[in-house]
Amino acid sequence: MTESRVVSPVSRANCMRRMALGILCLLAFGCERQERPVGTAAPPAARTEIERGPVKVTVEIAPAKPRLSDEPTLTLTIEATEGVTVTPPPFGESIGEFAVRDFHEPLPEVRDGKQILRQVYRLEPLVTGKLAILPIPVTFEDRRPDGDGKKHTIETESLAVEVTSMVGEGVPSLTDLRPAAGPVPLPKESSGFIGWLALAAIVALAGGAIWIWRRRRRPVSAEPALSPADLARRELERLLENDPIRRGEFQSFYVELTGIVRRYIERTTGVRAPELTTQEFLRSMRDHSAFDADTREKLRAFLESADLVKFAALKPSQEHVEDSVQRAREFVGLPVEAAA
Repeated sequence: MTESRVVSPVSRANCMRRMALGILCLLAFGCERQERPVGTAAPPAARTEIERGPVKVTVEIAPAKPRLSDEPTLTLTIEATEGVTVTPPPFGESIGEFAVRDFHEPLPEVRDGKQILRQVYRLEPLVTGKLAILPIPVTFEDRRPDGDGKKHTIETESLAVEVTSMVGEGVPSLTDLRPAAGPVPLPKESSGFIGWLALAAIVALAGGAIWIWRRRRRPVSAEPALSPADLARRELERLLENDPIRRGEFQSFYVELTGIVRRYIERTTGVRAPELTTQEFLRSMRDHSAFDADTREKLRAFLESADLVKFAALKPSQEHVEDSVQRAREFVGLPVEAAA
């Protein structure tokens, strides 16, 4: 005669409870990284600050070490003494190797005799690794009674931001696990109904967790990445539409025009052109295979001519401006427009 084993309702309910406890722990661990616990400090921000005369410019990006799935916030703050006119910098659709997802300008503030302007950008990192927020130029004119009445340009320092993968340092370690708890005695009158009730609760919790995860999941943009030439074309079109030359803002125009060329060179050759002075850049491209002798000479003439406007306050003629635009189009691989 074979011996049959009978599973009591108490044993079955005990198994169901242990299964429910295990799944609840997995759900709690999986949802732990969705939000920062209440009361914890905000992640640190990377910051750089530069001051020149009556103007102080601060660039801050938070968090300082974003993940590839994060959208860090870049805040540009300009503080200027009253009587000083500031021209905020025009940005394209990307900042270095970050794509601009959103932008807004809060209303200006006046505090302690200073005007405070802000530009806030929501960025998206395109690659991992140590990325640089390139120097940002700000143009201002000192119109105070004791000011010189001239236009000046101040550039922030480059800001390094380390972008990690989506997993990063958040990989769970087995050393963080606690030992299993001991058995919990159950009343003798427990029945299988409690086990089915626990199972129904597990299914409901799992469904809710999946729904929350799908709601929070950010869709991947299907927009194709722009080529360096397309980025340069958009930046150049935006500069010409803004038309600072018409307002007499020659320095601001040439700062951005040379910036477009420098950023294009960086994207296509890897030379960190935006971070170098004109002379440093000319020295760095002497032995670079991407630049032949003719290109090096044309770039030298273009950059040094622009420096006369940017730093020596030279007022260019209309012919000089048109020639500079044509040179910029040629350097970034765009067709040169025929003269009117």
